[in-house]
Amino acid sequence: MFGFFFGTACLAGLIFTLRGGRHWHHHHHRGTGRWGRARLRWLFERLETSPGQEKVIVKTVEEVTEAFAKVRDEVGPSRTALGSALRGEHFDGDALRELFARHDVALDNLRRTVQGALSQVHEALDPRQRRELADLIEHGFGYGWRGGYGGHGRCGGRGGWRGHGEQMV
Repeated sequence: MFGFFFGTACLAGLIFTLRGGRHWHHHHHRGTGRWGRARLRWLFERLETSPGQEKVIVKTVEEVTEAFAKVRDEVGPSRTALGSALRGEHFDGDALRELFARHDVALDNLRRTVQGALSQVHEALDPRQRRELADLIEHGFGYGWRGGYGGHGRCGGRGGWRGHGEQMV
């Protein structure tokens, strides 16, 4: 169970990063907005994807983003229900059970969407691309870079892409 939540959190982090940080949830950034397109372009270049693969990835990112938005839309009603359960003369456990039932439905939909999206992306990518994407998700989007930022290049161990044999240690 923990593994599923961790996997979902990793995918959420991927989408969060691809969507442009904390701004990804605003309506004008849904779909592949300005920031999302730039981050997806970076990912596509990194994975060396074909136009067909890019189409699959864009579609799945949009589907997962919508599923996360539906879960996020439960925050306001959840706070209201929690407040109502505590406000009365007696604790309202029924209100909490209804709240948790809504959460279960929303999370189940999110899980199915994430699983379907990952399956579609897995099917669309070749083995090398899958390994690269898995490493990016597992280790973060800075994975493979050591040290250097801001034009330090690949010299003196102050940058360079992991695995390309150009980095001096």
